Formats: sequence, C-alpha cells, structure tokens
Amino acid sequence: MLPARLAAVSPISVAELRVWTLLVAGLAYWGNVVRTARQAGPIGLDSVAEAVIRNGAFCAAAWVLIAAQAGGAGAAEPAGGRRIAAAVAVCLLGVAPSRQTAILLLFLLGVQLAWPAGTRPARKIAALLFAVGFDMAWTSPYALPLHAAVANLDAQVVPALLRGVGLAAGARGNLVDNASSGFGIEVLARCASSYPLGGICLAFVVTSVHLRRFPRWRDAPWLAASLIASAVLTEIRLAWMTMGKADYLWLHEGGGVTLYTFAAVGFAVLFPLLAVRSAPGARPVP
Repeated sequence: MLPARLAAVSPISVAELRVWTLLVAGLAYWGNVVRTARQAGPIGLDSVAEAVIRNGAFCAAAWVLIAAQAGGAGAAEPAGGRRIAAAVAVCLLGVAPSRQTAILLLFLLGVQLAWPAGTRPARKIAALLFAVGFDMAWTSPYALPLHAAVANLDAQVVPALLRGVGLAAGARGNLVDNASSGFGIEVLARCASSYPLGGICLAFVVTSVHLRRFPRWRDAPWLAASLIASAVLTEIRLAWMTMGKADYLWLHEGGGVTLYTFAAVGFAVLFPLLAVRSAPGARPVP
C-alpha cells in the first residue's frame, strides 16, 4: 500500500509535515496573488511588493500569524502513511496556477488541521485559512453576479440618503442621478457594499486570533455589527461621490481613498476588539 510505503521511507513528524504543507499553501496563495496582479513585463521585487500591498494588510497579517503558529500545529510523533498521502494530495492542488484550486487548497488544509480535534495552534491556523479562503472566494470573478445584484440595491439606497439631506436624486438600475448637483455615478459590482464583506470577516478573525482568542458563536452580533458598519460606510461614500466630479475624483482616486481606507480598517478592528473585551469571563487562548 502507498501510505505504508510513505510512512516507511519518511520519518517526518506530524509537526514537520504540517510546516511543509503550510509552506506549499503559502506559495500557492501568494503565487496566485502575484500572477493575477502582475502587469505586462517581467516579475521583479517591485511588482511582487506592489501585489502584496494591494492584496491587503489583513491577508498579510493572516499569513504572519499562520507562520508564527506553524511550529506548534502538529505533534512530534511520526506522521502516518495516510496523513502523508493526504498532505501530498492537498499540496498537489497548489501546482495548478488557478484561483479556484488555491481556494480549495486553503479549505481542505483547514479541514485537515481542525478535524479531528487538533492542537490549539492548529485550530488557530485553520480559522485563518478558512477566513483567507472565504475572502478569496468572495472577491472571485464567480461572485461578481452577486455583487452586481447588490450594486443595484445600493443604487436605490443612495438616493434615499441624498433625499434625507434635502437633495433631489433618483436611480435607474445601477445608475444614481443627483439632480441637485447634476452629477451621477454607476455602481459597479466591485463598488457594491457587499464586495468588502469577505475582507471584514477576515479582519475579524485575524484581530481575534492576534488577541489570542478564537472567534466564537457569541461573537456573531459583533461580526454582524462590523458587516453593517462596513455596508453603511460604503453607502455614505457612494452618496458623497454623487456631489460632483471633484468629489468623485477625490473619493475614487485622491486623498478620499485613504480616508475611506482608514475608516474601514478602524471599524474592522474595533468590533472584534469589543467582542473580546465584552465576553463574560473570557480569557486569552495561549
């Protein structure tokens, strides 16, 4: 049998096997990030750095936390043949330069780490892998029809916000017209209030694990509040962008982008912090 032969020829421990598997998963993930973000021309350190930065701070922080916990993700006992075969099978998914296989790799590796009952570091890594995989799937091209549908809803909400402050506005499909300013915008799928929500979930998990605590079911109201705050912030940004071309350019390409990003990051960190602080009798997970 192949698993028995693998166990016989390799004295690798469970901990070492987990480290190597996580290394392959990390290479597959970041390779996909660089591949999809690369412009025409050769790959260099500057293009790699730009791709990592554009991918988001919480994604980078998640992998830093994964690397920090990797050494304790398994026992020192020798890995069995079945465990080695399963790890090899999962790692083979990382060979294909595909976003879909990278997502599947993250989810399957998370399952291997969390089930059956794993160590605390292994469960922390599993939570992070699930969150990274979910964010990756949520922002994939296959999810764009969902975000396009939400964009149409956003286009109905924005005029209501404008009318609430005394401005005449209306919507046609995903187009918003501010009659008071004579300016309008088109709400695209990637501009929809739903698009950042995968990143908000990732930020919630990353912040919780960084504070040495697992996300729990009783944190659901705090997560919901974080998602709602993100959606409201996006709606306010869209409404502000209809005030005129100068406001649109400032919020879409200028300093307003930095302002919006800081506000979004602040909300993303605030609610998991409140969840940890408000939990009755909660103690950090070592």
